[in-house]
Amino acid sequence: MSFEDKPSLYDTMDVRRAPVQVPWWRRRLTWGVIAGALLAIAAVWAWRLSDGSVAEIAHSEVWLGTVERGTFVVQVQAAGRLVPATSRWIAAPAGGVIDQVLVTPGQRVSVGTPLVKLANPTVLNAAQSAAADLAAAEAGLLAKKQEQENAVLSERSAIEGIKVEVESAAMHLKADGKLAEQGIVPRFQYEDEKLKFGLMQQRLRFEQERLANLEGGNRSLLRAENERVRQERALAALKQAEAEQLTVRAPITGQIEQISAEPGQQLAAGANLARISTPDALKAEVKVSQYDAGSVAPGQAVSVDAHDGVVAGRVARVDPTVKDGLVTVDVSLTGKPPASARVDQSVDAAIRITQLHDALYVPRPANVRADSSAEVFVLGPNGDLATRRTVRFGVGSTDRIQVLAGLVPGERVVLSDVSAYSRYRQLRLR
Repeated sequence: MSFEDKPSLYDTMDVRRAPVQVPWWRRRLTWGVIAGALLAIAAVWAWRLSDGSVAEIAHSEVWLGTVERGTFVVQVQAAGRLVPATSRWIAAPAGGVIDQVLVTPGQRVSVGTPLVKLANPTVLNAAQSAAADLAAAEAGLLAKKQEQENAVLSERSAIEGIKVEVESAAMHLKADGKLAEQGIVPRFQYEDEKLKFGLMQQRLRFEQERLANLEGGNRSLLRAENERVRQERALAALKQAEAEQLTVRAPITGQIEQISAEPGQQLAAGANLARISTPDALKAEVKVSQYDAGSVAPGQAVSVDAHDGVVAGRVARVDPTVKDGLVTVDVSLTGKPPASARVDQSVDAAIRITQLHDALYVPRPANVRADSSAEVFVLGPNGDLATRRTVRFGVGSTDRIQVLAGLVPGERVVLSDVSAYSRYRQLRLR
C-alpha cells in the first residue's frame, strides 16, 4: 500500500452521532412503574402491621383484669373538701362607720359575743328622741288620770251634798205634812216645800247621770292615752333596739371564718360584716364530672374517705350549674367524722348510684367510657397472646364497668393504655 493509500488520522476517528430522544410517554411510564411498586410495598407492610403482625410488650408493662359475674355496685368517684354544715354571713343592721372590730378570723364565739361596733349618730338621736316622746306621753297619761280623778271626786262630793239636802228636805216635808193636816202650817207652805223636794230629787238624778257620763268619758280618754303611750313605747323599744344593734353580736355559736370590715370603713345597711361557721358540724363538698352528675340525686348513700377514717353520708344537694366541667355535690355526714377532721380538709367520696344483681363486669380498661363499644385486648388461654376484640360496655362505676357483650366470665383483659398498639391485631406478652 502506498503512502497515499493509507487512511488518514481523521479517517480513523468516530463520527459523533446525534443523541437519541426518549419519548415522553416512555419516561412517564417508567416513573409510574416505580411509584406503583413503592405503593404496593407500603400496602403490604400496612397490611402486615394492622392485621397480620404481632407486637411484643413486656408483661410487667401491662395490667390485667378478670371478667366476673355477680353483684355490681355502681359508684361515682368524687374529690372535695370538708366544709362547715352551717355558715352564716352577719350583715350590718344599719348604715354607719365601723368604730371597732372586736374579733379576728379563727376566733371562737358564742351567742351574743360582740363582733363589731358601728357609729351612727342618726340612729342614736332617733333612739333618744323616741325615749323622750315616751316619757312625755307617760307623763301626760299620769296627768290626765289625776285630772279625771279630781273631777270624779268633785262630782261625787257634790252628789253627796245633794243627797244630804234631799234627806233633810224629806224630813222637813214629812213633819210639815202632819202640821199642815192640823192647820198649824199653812197649806201653800207645805206645797212649796213639796215642790222644792221634787226639784232636789231631780237634781240628784241629773248629777248621778253626769257622774256616770264623766266616768265613761274618762275611760275613753284613758284608752286613747294608753294607746298613744303603747305606740310611743313600741317606737322607743324599736329605736333602742336599732341603737343596740350598732354593736353587732354573734347570732350563733361557732368560729369566725371571715371578717370583711375595718375601722373607719363606711357601710350601707345590709352590708356583710363577718362570716361565722360551725366547725364542729361538718359536711363534704365534692366535685363530680358533668358526665356523671346526671346519675347523682339527693338521698343516695356516700362513703367519705377523710384519710383517717371513712364516714357514711348522704347526698343533700346537687348544684344545678356546671363550672369547669364539674358539678358541686353537698354531702351531709350521717356518721361521726374522725377527731382529726378539720375545715377545708381534702376528702374522697364514693357516691353509690345503684346496684346490679347477676351482672357481668370487669375492671375498667383505660380510655373506655360507659355505654359505648370499644376494642380491647383479650388474653388467650396460653396466657401470653392477647387478641383485639370489640366489646360493648354498659354502666360504669369508679373502677369497674359493666360488660353487655363480647366477654365471658373468667377471661382476662388488658387494662393498661395500649393505644400505641392499636394498629396491631395481637399483643404478645413476654
